[in-house]
Amino acid sequence: MNDALEIANLKARYCAAGDSAPHDPQGAIAALLPCFVPDATADYGFIQFDTPAKLAEFMATAVGGGSQWMIHMLGSPRIEVNGDEATGDWTIAVHSRRRDGETMLIVGRYSDRFRRTAEGWRISHVGFTRYE
Repeated sequence: MNDALEIANLKARYCAAGDSAPHDPQGAIAALLPCFVPDATADYGFIQFDTPAKLAEFMATAVGGGSQWMIHMLGSPRIEVNGDEATGDWTIAVHSRRRDGETMLIVGRYSDRFRRTAEGWRISHVGFTRYE
């Protein structure tokens, strides 16, 4: 598999794990953690994380826990590989139904960094910009 496809599949696994959080928070955490290098960070604009465990817990409880269902849809990928480092940029739309019945649409852009490890590509930084 080529590097760009492996990175795209990794990002898809990250999103699928997040989508599973409303129904299986612990399963979502277990699926999210292997997506990251141990020193990965994340910046969602309104909140930052300095460990993958903190990010996974937030995704599974605060985001997923407040939803009946959610679905991440990525588009327009731009993946650039430079040796054992890479960047990836995607547009994103997240549809969800909150526990109170409200349906939400969040749109924005992921600007991520990746690192090749012995196990394959892993996320080293998640950057998210929400468009209001």
